Amino acid sequence: MAARLSDSTIDGIAAYYSSQPPVRGAPSALAETAAGAKIYTEGIASENVPACMSCHGEKAEGDGPIPRLAGQHQAYLARQLEAFQSMARANEIMHENSKDLTAEQISEVTAYLTTL
Repeated sequence: MAARLSDSTIDGIAAYYSSQPPVRGAPSALAETAAGAKIYTEGIASENVPACMSCHGEKAEGDGPIPRLAGQHQAYLARQLEAFQSMARANEIMHENSKDLTAEQISEVTAYLTTL
């Protein structure tokens, strides 16, 4: 379907969707969300995991080429972090930032992001 769209139509659609405000998510399990908030805001120094907010912003709003994470679906975010870990999705910075996260930590930080 998209193959028939002109570049200007694609640009218009992209501009429309990028201008939409994120929808605030509903809180999930409090302990999991709190642990995820800590990972997002402070990182895990002992495991060389930096704070996600240092690039993605205080409220996970993103900036230019750095994507907004706020309000994304938890399963989508978890799949992307797993893809960065395994280099199935090539991004050296995100690989380095995610390679030492456990499955539980991925679940925690992605649960937190759904609440923003």
